[in-house]
Amino acid sequence: MAFYDSKALKFSILSLFTGILIFVLKLTAYFITKSTAIYSDAMESIVNIVSAFTAYTGIKLALKPPDSSHPYGHTKVEYLTSIIEGLFILGASFSIFYKAFQGPFPENITQNLFLTFLLLFITLVLNSLLSIIIYRQGKKENSPLLISHATHLFTDVLTTCGVCLGFFISFFFNFWLLDRIIALLIGLSILYLGFKILKTSSSSLLDESLSQSQINSILKIIKETLEKYEHQKDIYEIQEFKTRKSGRRGFVEFHLIVSGELPVKIAHHLCDEIENKIKEKHPEISVIIHIEPENKRQQELF
Repeated sequence: MAFYDSKALKFSILSLFTGILIFVLKLTAYFITKSTAIYSDAMESIVNIVSAFTAYTGIKLALKPPDSSHPYGHTKVEYLTSIIEGLFILGASFSIFYKAFQGPFPENITQNLFLTFLLLFITLVLNSLLSIIIYRQGKKENSPLLISHATHLFTDVLTTCGVCLGFFISFFFNFWLLDRIIALLIGLSILYLGFKILKTSSSSLLDESLSQSQINSILKIIKETLEKYEHQKDIYEIQEFKTRKSGRRGFVEFHLIVSGELPVKIAHHLCDEIENKIKEKHPEISVIIHIEPENKRQQELF
């Protein structure tokens, strides 16, 4: 897949409209039952709607090609929109805490119980399918925003399962304090998720390195290419190996130490070969290689 040949926008729009539908279903279930736990689940769906909207906006900006003002592209916008999403998640958790400590307990509900569980079951199915689809696409496109959004959707699935179980136990044993306890647990879970998203996105804005698995893969490609090169005796080592990630893109930079007698044309051809092989396996990664003469050799990396 080419970098800008992305389906992320379509999935974010799908998530937005699905999120609105799920929110309406959960809100209807809340008005039927007056359950605090179901209310908290509905509030998490509002976060999903905001998340889908910010995902759409962030991805649309992130996929803009590089320009004169942003020669490295706009991919870090995904981290900024993830931070906004994290702040909204924190707001939803505070709303849940407020609701859990005020108002009367629900009455022992006997009417429309089947309808309540049917509505919640529909939201479970929709959220489960959506989270799986978006997560797979996020992995395929190496998009941190899609992956975090899919993770949040799956958390919503687990939350709704807990709400259904708690509501059933509360109804069966007429123990409605459990309804408030579940709401508080959901609020704490959402609070943790919000802080986690903020921490991850903030860290990534500081030019965090690529994952260790990616680094190992790239180093292996470089080593194998150098070992098979016809002018191997003139190639010594690599130094100053550095990586960083920016949204769905990655950057690799290192110095290639070669013999001072090696022609520039041959050294340039070797750099092209290394770069092409890295991009074959990691198309989202940009590679910068600096050629250095042998008198600048330092400690070997391989």
